[in-house]
Amino acid sequence: MDKKWLPKGLTRAERTEFLNGRMRGVKPAICVERARLVTESYRRTEGEPYILRRAKALKYLLEQMTIFIDQEELIVGNHASKPRCAPVFPEFGMFDRRELDLMPVRKVDTLQITEEDKEYLLNEIFPYWKTINTGERSKYYFDPRILEVLDSPYRVFNPLSRTRSGHGHYLPDVRMIVRFGFCRVETQIRQYMEQMDYCDPEYAEKMQFYQAALICIEGVKSFQLRFAALASKMAEQEKDDRRRRELELIAGVCSQVPYYPARNYHEAVQSYWFVMLIDYCHQNGSSISGGRIDQLFRPYYEREIQEGTLTREEAREILEALWVKHSDVIKAGTYSSVRNNGGFSTACNVVVGGLDENGENAVCDFTYVCLDAEESVFNSEPNTSIRLSSKNPDAYVKRVIEILVKKEGGKMPFFNDDLIIEALEKDGLTHEEALDYAIVGCVEPTGYGNTMGSTNAGFFNIAKCFELALFDGVCQMSGVQMGPKTGSLVDFASFDELLNAFRTQLDYFVSMLVCSLNCTEKLIGDYGPHIFSSLLLDGCLENGRDCTRGGAKYNYIGVQGVGIADVGDSLAAIKKLVYEEKRIDRRTLAEALQNDFRDQEVLRQILLNRAPKYGNDIDEADDMTAYVGRLYCDSVNCRTTVRGGRFRAGLFCLSSNTPLGRQVCALPSGRLSGTPLGDGGISPKHGMDTHGPTAAARSVAKVLHTQALNGVNYNMKFLPSVLKTEEDRQKLVDLIRTYFDLGGMHIQFNILTREKLLDAQAHPDRHRSLVLRVAGYSAFFVELDKDIQDEIISRTVHGGC
Repeated sequence: MDKKWLPKGLTRAERTEFLNGRMRGVKPAICVERARLVTESYRRTEGEPYILRRAKALKYLLEQMTIFIDQEELIVGNHASKPRCAPVFPEFGMFDRRELDLMPVRKVDTLQITEEDKEYLLNEIFPYWKTINTGERSKYYFDPRILEVLDSPYRVFNPLSRTRSGHGHYLPDVRMIVRFGFCRVETQIRQYMEQMDYCDPEYAEKMQFYQAALICIEGVKSFQLRFAALASKMAEQEKDDRRRRELELIAGVCSQVPYYPARNYHEAVQSYWFVMLIDYCHQNGSSISGGRIDQLFRPYYEREIQEGTLTREEAREILEALWVKHSDVIKAGTYSSVRNNGGFSTACNVVVGGLDENGENAVCDFTYVCLDAEESVFNSEPNTSIRLSSKNPDAYVKRVIEILVKKEGGKMPFFNDDLIIEALEKDGLTHEEALDYAIVGCVEPTGYGNTMGSTNAGFFNIAKCFELALFDGVCQMSGVQMGPKTGSLVDFASFDELLNAFRTQLDYFVSMLVCSLNCTEKLIGDYGPHIFSSLLLDGCLENGRDCTRGGAKYNYIGVQGVGIADVGDSLAAIKKLVYEEKRIDRRTLAEALQNDFRDQEVLRQILLNRAPKYGNDIDEADDMTAYVGRLYCDSVNCRTTVRGGRFRAGLFCLSSNTPLGRQVCALPSGRLSGTPLGDGGISPKHGMDTHGPTAAARSVAKVLHTQALNGVNYNMKFLPSVLKTEEDRQKLVDLIRTYFDLGGMHIQFNILTREKLLDAQAHPDRHRSLVLRVAGYSAFFVELDKDIQDEIISRTVHGGC
């Protein structure tokens, strides 16, 4: 096919195969350059307001960091000094020697690091930040009584988990930058500065914010022009005519964006990448998400296709180059962190499909270009999501299923457009804003360019609260009095007494959670302002306030409840077998749970097989699980945040159901002590949904999804052999649509065999490209911790719709 924009000589497939192969062949490593540059800047700005120091550090980083343009790249911009390396963010937290020594040898998220770099961090960088990084400063923000209660490996939640990172988890208004450039933002800032009232009591804070914003924009302009100059220099030295012309195109693109508006498709894609990349360089947060990627680039694509200056194949080639680039951004975490949420997931979510600004079908030709690019690249990043409305055609859904069957993996979850739009409107967004929503990170529906949602602020172990309700607030794993004294199972004369104890335990720990997260928000606002993010959110410039201090139009904190299926099945078992049929004595059951069913396997089998289980369209169990979800969401959703918004409940767990399961004793559902909790968040418990996928979907839909507006997660696993024919795939389309009609918000699939997963676990080198759905994010299966691999293998596999 003739090329109109790119020079001839290399096909799209050849370029993508080369770029993807090189990316997958990189051994991830630690990069110390960012830590060095940021520390140099902070040392020079001692005594200045913290927000100005943050801005100057970003500017200095963008001006001084190593930049490079790799062979055959069309979209440029690197996160670290070498490809797929993890920068260090010492202002948020540090690693001790043990963690650094572990990084190259740990089996999950392995990161190479030289002895020289270890010594440099430990002796030159970290001593400066030892007492002033946010993780260390957090001790001055938290109530010691909360830390004392939760100073346990078996805690209900980790109050300090978010003190070492930035917020991430939001949707920047990339579209505004692509259309108008940072030059427009700069003009707006200067106008706001000129209009400031000298009598405004917040004058000093606003002036410092605006000054910091202008400093950041200076850094952005310098960054892009450095790439323009590098591309020009490389073009002069390039002997291959085809590559020389590509470098000249790159130089022209980088001379324009993102400071100035994008004039064409290539510039639009490059502008998007620069904005996302710089945000990731500024804050140590994940899941800074890209929004509706097909609608973002659609106007440029359609105009140039019509004008004859771009071909569809070229548009796909540039997009695939961007898709590969997403895998360049990785984060360094502690062993505990990566073991629980491994796979180098940044979870940068991009969305296609759904409804347009008029409420009509938004699926277009460029939507299919995006899906084609997804099939060609099929990495764990970006985290591509599918908005699905009743107005979208079945052909669109079938194309997604076709890719999943062909690739034998898991990506591209479906989201119920009609339900989410209505729910967001009821929650306060305008109709236009609700139509334009996208997904953040894993499964979190969020307003575009107007919301600082902190959508993954923490995980809350509902099952642990239930354990405490059974045993008078005493943790059975440690023997410590962790929760309030609310009575024990042996004392509860009625089922309602048990429910009251559970509600009391849950509310007690939710109040602690709220306090802890508000303290964390205050900490980040004081010492980790997200100035660059604030340039990309409605409200921040108007209010003269950073997004970490409530500057955005909408403010939330999202927290996820984990374990509703385990608690729902446990309540159903107790209600039926203990209180109604009186088949099991309360004391006998309590002792069996305390002893992990030792010498009580018959009792355990009764609990497993004689009590109704969530996931089989049995109201007794389904209603109990829905009740647990409602109880948690009601407790969370009524609380207010330090940024002037509300807490927002979610029901998903990423892969935290495995580590959180280690914290919970045996349960009346028949679950053994320390084993994983139910996956997904609202998925039925592993192996308990025995009546087929339709019954399972009907059960899951009984949970009130709109109450958990921070997101829900429903996993399904199918054998590839049952989705080979057109008729089989239509059945799956019908299942998805029926589930959405019943009130389901989200559903995702792993379409592969158990045998393939076992082989990948045993022979990882044969399956380096195997991508599957862990929970709300995708990952290369072989990069996950074995416990998480085992949990995924154990999930129910359906043989047909």
